[in-house]
Amino acid sequence: MEKYRNMFVIAQKEFADNIWSPGFAILMFVFTIIVFSLSYGSGIGPEGNAISRGYLDISQIVSLFLPFMGIALGFDAISKERESGSLNVLLTHPIYRDNIIAGKTLGAMITLVLVVFISIFTVLGTILLASGTELSSPILNRLVIFAILTYLYLSIFLSLGILSSIVTKNATKSLVYNIAIWVILCIVFGMISTTTASIITGHKPTDLDDNERFLELNADIQKLSPEHNYAMAVSGVSGLSLLGVSSERSSVRGIFDMEYTLKQWWNELWINVLILIITPIFLIIIAFIMFLRQDVSKDMG
Repeated sequence: MEKYRNMFVIAQKEFADNIWSPGFAILMFVFTIIVFSLSYGSGIGPEGNAISRGYLDISQIVSLFLPFMGIALGFDAISKERESGSLNVLLTHPIYRDNIIAGKTLGAMITLVLVVFISIFTVLGTILLASGTELSSPILNRLVIFAILTYLYLSIFLSLGILSSIVTKNATKSLVYNIAIWVILCIVFGMISTTTASIITGHKPTDLDDNERFLELNADIQKLSPEHNYAMAVSGVSGLSLLGVSSERSSVRGIFDMEYTLKQWWNELWINVLILIITPIFLIIIAFIMFLRQDVSKDMG
C-alpha cells in the first residue's frame, strides 16, 4: 500500500508542476486560440453537420501541432529531476525506482487528459455557439471516440518524450531530439516516404503512368508514422503531413462519417486504432525497463 501511495504522491507533484509551468500555460493558450479561431470558421461555414465538419477541419491542426504538447510534458520528466538533484534525494528515501517512473508517467498522462479535454470542448463549444447546431447522441458518442483517439495519439509523443529524458540525461538535448522526431513524423514524413519510394522504385511521383508499385510502397512506408494511423482513424485519409503523395483512402471517411455505423468504422480501420493503442504502451514499457536498468550511482556521486 505504501508503494502505491508513493507513486500517487509523485504523480500529484508532477501534475501540479505541469499545470503551473509557464511554458505549458503559454503553449496551451496559443493552441486554444488557434483551435477557437478555426472552430468558429467551421461553425459559420456552409450548411451541413457543423460539428463533424469542424472536427475534421481541426484534425489536421491536432495531428501536426498538438503532439508538441505531449513532448512538452515528457521531454524533461526524468532529466529535470536528475539535473536539479531531486532524483538523488528521492533515491535516498525508501522509494522504489518503479514508483518514480510510474508516478512521473501517471502525472504526465493525467495532464494530457486535461489538454485533450480543453481542446475537444473548445472546438465543441465554439461550433455550437457559432452554428446553433444541436448536439445529438450519435455525434456525442463519436466525439468521445475522437477524444480517445486523440489522447492515444498524443500519448505516443509523451512516451517518446519520457523515453528521451531517460536516455539523454539532459533536458536540452532531450527537447532538441524530440523536436526533430516531431518534425520528421508529423511535418515532413509524407515527403520522406514519397522520396524513399521514388528512389527504390525509380518512379517519379509526378509520373502517373504505371505507378502502382510506387504508390503501394509509399503507402506501406507511411504506415510507420503514428500521424498516418491517426489521420486514417479520424478522417479516412492516409496522412495529413506536408508534401505527401498517396492513393490510399478508406471508404469510411473517419469517425465522423455519419453514413457509416461505428461498427463499420471499426471493421474498416481497426488496425490503425490498434496501432495507436499498442505504440504508447510499448514505448512506456521500454522507458520503464531503461530507467530500472540505468546506473544512477554516477549521478549521485
